[in-house]
Amino acid sequence: MRKHRHMTYYELTFTGFVFVGVTCFVLIAALNSQNNILFWALGIVLGTLLISAVLGDLLLRRLEVTRSVGEHAVAGEPMEVHYRLVNHKILWPSCAIRITEARFLGAVSVIPEGYCLHLGPGQSTLVMTHLVPTHRGIIELREQRVCCSFPFGFLNRAVHVRALRRITVYPRIGMLNRELLARSRTFSSGGSTTSPRRGGSDEFFGLREYQSGDSIRSIHWRRSAHTGQLMVKEMTTDTPPTIVVTLDLRHWATVPNGPALAERAIELAAAWMCRGLMDHFSVGLQIAGYSLPTPTVITAGRSQRQILLESLATIDLAAIKPTAPDAVSPQEDRTAREAEYVVITLTEKTASLDMVPTGCNYTLLCMDDPDSQYWLYFPTQPGPSAAMAGFATPAESST
Repeated sequence: MRKHRHMTYYELTFTGFVFVGVTCFVLIAALNSQNNILFWALGIVLGTLLISAVLGDLLLRRLEVTRSVGEHAVAGEPMEVHYRLVNHKILWPSCAIRITEARFLGAVSVIPEGYCLHLGPGQSTLVMTHLVPTHRGIIELREQRVCCSFPFGFLNRAVHVRALRRITVYPRIGMLNRELLARSRTFSSGGSTTSPRRGGSDEFFGLREYQSGDSIRSIHWRRSAHTGQLMVKEMTTDTPPTIVVTLDLRHWATVPNGPALAERAIELAAAWMCRGLMDHFSVGLQIAGYSLPTPTVITAGRSQRQILLESLATIDLAAIKPTAPDAVSPQEDRTAREAEYVVITLTEKTASLDMVPTGCNYTLLCMDDPDSQYWLYFPTQPGPSAAMAGFATPAESST
């Protein structure tokens, strides 16, 4: 192995234990009977174990294993893990190579495990496998295990290689119910979809004095001739609506079934943000009472999706202060004042609108609502299809 070895050892397989039992039986029989044939058989058996040990070590020499895995995953969805194997030996191949993760930190239901039957001298190959995280958070792959049981399968020659990799696991991203979307002014058919801003080329916005660098085509000649001073036209541009998802988990420790409700609220926030970004809206995030930094920019795009989902993935409920009215204040810029706020809280009794600026439209969603179990649909869960269940087009879940 070309990386620093953490630990190398031999281990007996189940077949190896049976073989050792047979060896002990042959040894006892040979000692009791003093039969030459049994001694010959004992020598063959011991020689087989020695060959397994020597070949296992030889086939793993000068074998380079490199792991390739993405930085992000989604809870409950398989994530591809690639192992690249390069055999730097000149004469000897590598056979029956098994690669898996020996030490990792995080909730994983399926551990990546790959197998290479034969790799010739000077050759390379790519072994593809996958892991499935079960919860949002951080997964640390710390150590990969490479072993060889060739040729008889009695002994495993194992090498542990230190290879640290951190993976951010996003919360599950589901489809939003159409009836839930209808509560929002932004998503409803009768709501506002665009707002005029100066600086575009759609409609007339107003006049102003000419400044150095303005295009000659924008000069309003009739008004300039009337006032005796060059005046230019300003046009408008339509900007997409803005949504700020406000997550209020301040009372998770006191409400019944608080941790489970908090996780459902985080999943609902993720689905709402992904739906807005998929429709090219500007989306922001606020977490009430959270002492750790959160993104303050309200914008659109794939990079914003990644930033927001990473913030949801790394929420530590223990870091949320139960009573923190002034811990986080809403943004006071124009974008935040024109946004619609989606306030997601745990219960109706603990609902608070202290994060919503005065005069802004808002949609209040309480996770103790009897209909909250129908707000989200996850494609991986059993049940009727999304079209029959009345769910909207799913948000992107690829990372």
